[in-house]
Amino acid sequence: MTFQSIADLNRLHEIIWVFTLAGFGDMFKQMGLEAAAERAGKLMGWKHADEMAHLERPQRVRRVFEILGPTFVKLGQILATRPDLFGPEWIAEFEKLQSQAPPLDFKELRPQIEEDLGAPLEEIFAEVETTPLAAASVAQVHRATLKDGTTVVLKIQRPGIRPKIESDMRLLAYLASLAEKNVPQLAAYRPQKVVQQFVKSLQNELNFMTEGHNAEHVAANFEGNDQIVIPKIYWEWTRQRLNVQEFVDGIPGVNLHAIDAAGMDRKRIAQIGASAVLKMIMMDGLFHADPHPGNFFILPGERIAFIDFGMIGRVSEVRRRQIMTLLQALLQNDADGLCAILLEWSEREGDDPGELVGAVEEFLSKYSGKPMGLMDLSAMVGDLLSLVRDNKLTMPPDQAMLLKVFVSLEGAFKKLDPGFDIMVAIQPTLHEAVIDALSPQALGKRGLKLFTQYLELFADLPKEIRRGIYTAKSGNLKIRVELSQLDELHRVVMRAGRLLAAAGVTSALLIGTSIVMALTKKPKGPPRDH
Repeated sequence: MTFQSIADLNRLHEIIWVFTLAGFGDMFKQMGLEAAAERAGKLMGWKHADEMAHLERPQRVRRVFEILGPTFVKLGQILATRPDLFGPEWIAEFEKLQSQAPPLDFKELRPQIEEDLGAPLEEIFAEVETTPLAAASVAQVHRATLKDGTTVVLKIQRPGIRPKIESDMRLLAYLASLAEKNVPQLAAYRPQKVVQQFVKSLQNELNFMTEGHNAEHVAANFEGNDQIVIPKIYWEWTRQRLNVQEFVDGIPGVNLHAIDAAGMDRKRIAQIGASAVLKMIMMDGLFHADPHPGNFFILPGERIAFIDFGMIGRVSEVRRRQIMTLLQALLQNDADGLCAILLEWSEREGDDPGELVGAVEEFLSKYSGKPMGLMDLSAMVGDLLSLVRDNKLTMPPDQAMLLKVFVSLEGAFKKLDPGFDIMVAIQPTLHEAVIDALSPQALGKRGLKLFTQYLELFADLPKEIRRGIYTAKSGNLKIRVELSQLDELHRVVMRAGRLLAAAGVTSALLIGTSIVMALTKKPKGPPRDH
């Protein structure tokens, strides 16, 4: 790696030394950075050494991230969405990483805000409160009032934070590359892919306009639903380093006492909130990736306002099909089907599942045959993720995040309603998703896409093969095959196989219908008196 500045090199030494203090020195030796580690030791001294010695390994890593600052805190938050890579004790520590930071004096923020707005604050705002509502490692939040009396929130990026984070991202990419090549125990975690996911996520978070677009897309998906509120973005004043949005005056989702004091129905709030997030996932394919109680407010009438769309998740049609296939495997005790999905997620399609089949059968034996409403989702997902880790499999980042969101969702709304059951809550949304996917418009769209792909496939054939097809149709076929053409034909045929597999989406949707029927069957029992 060519370092862009002395600051980059010094930062690398700091990163190496802090991790070495936490007991990871051997890892850097394997990566060929022994000299850098020794130099770092001379530069950095032994600060934090005593503290580190008394912590368990996951705690040490979490503390390292806190010491190294905003980039690593954000990295830990991303790792908290990867329960396919890390066990519960690690995820619990990563979830403790919060972005709180000492607030900056507003005088340090004002010049940057005015630079971005191109005008003095007094020309745009009637008032800006200098005491922050919240202070995080990347941004600080202040309440303000527009000239027309509208109350808004200013999310202001900390001055000078971007160059530091970009330097850290370059260094992390460099270290991930070395780790994947030279440290076998880390290679299984695919560090380069994890860092790529992190860099993409953090780049989006550093652009506050992206957060604004995310919020608007979600708001459009809930148009006409008066129970869900997404704060309005004021685009005339929103910039990359400044987000101006509607102020939400509600009860924080974590304040159960205030919700009760307001006489609100917590059970109804939980159902409305869960239905909203499930709609985002199963219907819209665009969802809030961090639905903890601190990110929603309760408004009069049991309405819910979601805030902070910096971390967003996307669910493609393929992922939704995989979710349905996973549910089908659970319902039918289909070990082969579940193995196929797990290998597909790990990009190991076609591999001999070997011992995986036995592990999957053992997993299914715990849950198959149980009504979905009686399943403990957290336990089921935890067992599935243990199976993934124990068999050295991985998941696509979006799918791992999705499973994490399901568990977080259940936990968040169980705090509101101890009787909340996500497997019951999911039934109406899943039913609607299947009906929507089987609509003539959706089926027609997929059919047109598949037809277009077959046309592209034919265009990819070597001209000699295409000419041979036309000749065969006229009854005048002469066979002349060269080995180089066989390689090309093999490539095209393999692509054709993948396209044929894509046709299984429609049948998967039909499977989804049977899932809905299974989910919505009610056990027989004595009639209830009315």
